[in-house]
Amino acid sequence: MIKRIIFAAGGTGGHIFPAVAVADEIRKMNRNAEILFIGAKGRIEENIIPKCGYDLETLTITGFSRSVSPKNIKNLYRLVSSVRASRKILEHFKPEIVFGTGGFVSGPALWASSRMKIPTVIEEGNSYPGVTVRILSKRADKVIINFEETKQYLKRKDNVVVMPYPVRKNLKKQPKGEALREFGLDENKKTLFVFGGSQGAHPVNEALLNILPELAENGYQLIWQTGVRDYDDVLQKCRQYSNIKAFKFLDNMDTAYSASDLVICRSGISTVMELAYFGSAAILVPFPYASENHQEKNARTLVKKNAAEILLDSELNASLKEKIFTLFSSENRMQELKKNISEIADGDAAYKIAMLLEETAN
Repeated sequence: MIKRIIFAAGGTGGHIFPAVAVADEIRKMNRNAEILFIGAKGRIEENIIPKCGYDLETLTITGFSRSVSPKNIKNLYRLVSSVRASRKILEHFKPEIVFGTGGFVSGPALWASSRMKIPTVIEEGNSYPGVTVRILSKRADKVIINFEETKQYLKRKDNVVVMPYPVRKNLKKQPKGEALREFGLDENKKTLFVFGGSQGAHPVNEALLNILPELAENGYQLIWQTGVRDYDDVLQKCRQYSNIKAFKFLDNMDTAYSASDLVICRSGISTVMELAYFGSAAILVPFPYASENHQEKNARTLVKKNAAEILLDSELNASLKEKIFTLFSSENRMQELKKNISEIADGDAAYKIAMLLEETAN
């Protein structure tokens, strides 16, 4: 039974929430387990991790620029300093195992733990592994990947395990009718859920605004998380439509998923796995500036599995209306997408990873 464990996770919710889900499972196994998170100073983990009931140590670290930049000199210094700081944290805390969820934040702690011969496990949710995972996978005791396809990008294969990426534990499925009533929507009409994260997705919002009258005329309902930037403009333009509900930000994402027939969203791995958990038919619109274009690679992986549709930002104005109307008019296609995406989900993923950590630590 694990008594002390460090989680190296931060920078984005996609790295933090899966780690928290696994930490919760460790705590269920051993209520007295000592759990410590290592994250980056000034990032969202400073707010999220303490609220989840876990201690957090932070490092002064930022990711490297993909282009040649003088800032990378400073970032290199911060990286070296963060490895030293991580080593001190490890020496003081004495973990039995260190678990990281990829991203630049986890790199220093995972590097230090592997050098100190502490059992080390790293997880990659995206179809194409990030730089941190590609570098450290050779040193890790175990590398957990979400998609079988990811293995081809890793030089070492014998330590690779395929397991679904965990979703946030606070997401709960609801009966569709009940969820629709919470939004004041009709149970007998098709419902579209659109979101792009807390900042929204401006190209998606613009494309939707162009087809609002036609969506409304056909009786389609819309739950729309616009983000901060476009909220006022969207709200003004859809006031006349009672079947369109616009929000700056949604706290009850699970209710929106449960209420929807079709989802339009970006394709970060946390979003992808939430779609899988809820069995949602989806049109994925990859964020074009994601590191190493990993969102498009995630989306293409699902398209190959016949588990989602894809539109690029550049295709939205020309093709979004047709894509929505075609899917809403084909119940068989919608059910096919829902069935296939559900197959990559596993409600016990966090527990299974916790058990793997238990085995690796011992």
